[in-house]
Amino acid sequence: MRYIFFFLITILISSIHCTAQESQHVPTDNYGMVKTNIRVSYDYTNASISDHFNARLSYEFFKNKKFTLTANANYNSLQADLSIDDLPIGYDPNLMGMNKTHLYGQLGVSASFRSRLWGLPFMAFGTLSADWGDKRFQRVSGIAMGMFMLRANRNTQFGIGPLVLINSTTKIPAFIIFMYRHRFNDRIALNLYGGMFGFDYTPTKSDLITIGGDIDVRSFYFQPNHIDLPNRCRYTNTNFRPGIKYKRRLATNFYGEIQGGVILKMSSRVTGVTGTKRYFDIPMPTRPFIQIAFNYAL
Repeated sequence: MRYIFFFLITILISSIHCTAQESQHVPTDNYGMVKTNIRVSYDYTNASISDHFNARLSYEFFKNKKFTLTANANYNSLQADLSIDDLPIGYDPNLMGMNKTHLYGQLGVSASFRSRLWGLPFMAFGTLSADWGDKRFQRVSGIAMGMFMLRANRNTQFGIGPLVLINSTTKIPAFIIFMYRHRFNDRIALNLYGGMFGFDYTPTKSDLITIGGDIDVRSFYFQPNHIDLPNRCRYTNTNFRPGIKYKRRLATNFYGEIQGGVILKMSSRVTGVTGTKRYFDIPMPTRPFIQIAFNYAL
């Protein structure tokens, strides 16, 4: 679900930038509103959950002045090597099928709508996705989001609105989100949105350096075959990642980036596939990480 949530935030920020400022050679918000976006990334950390590979594709197949429809696909692989000491007494990650390379993905469609409501610019977004993992279909989930733009000009954009999670394992299915962006000059900008923040520095039109942090969520499905657990379970690891990111335009419509920093655990839990009941937590130490990604945007 994190990829869909980030995709919606990307649409939001990119939509604002399209109307509030000129384009840049190295876009600051996941390469902006484009018809086709292909991204592959790999990150590594020396921990029990490591070696994460992600391939993501989005294709905008309908667009007019107010409405867009985009198809999305995600493929992931994630290595888990948990110790029996990491789990409560009576649970063995090897016997429960947790320790292996997990393959999982999503297929979905997203929609965005732009208009004015009560005299303010208003943007609405929604997505519906089907999750696949552990060699079978797992669940359908979605997000609905709205944003009132209280300020939107060339240098400053500020918005606030509700976000609702559909068929989620979180105990908080709805909350308020906000975004804020301020450009101090042509080279320095501040971004705050969706649990992420960063100072952007653009030394050249082909380079972008960001110092800040983001929220990273990764998960996998497994069948524990344990009397105290449901037939299908979902492990979710949520972290805050402060660090530094460098992006560079390598060729026309082709970008590379490298990111490094520290992973700080926010939550690490086992739940049912669609239920909100938390069965147990898994400890995760603070550790460094490095991520490399390539992006093609057309």
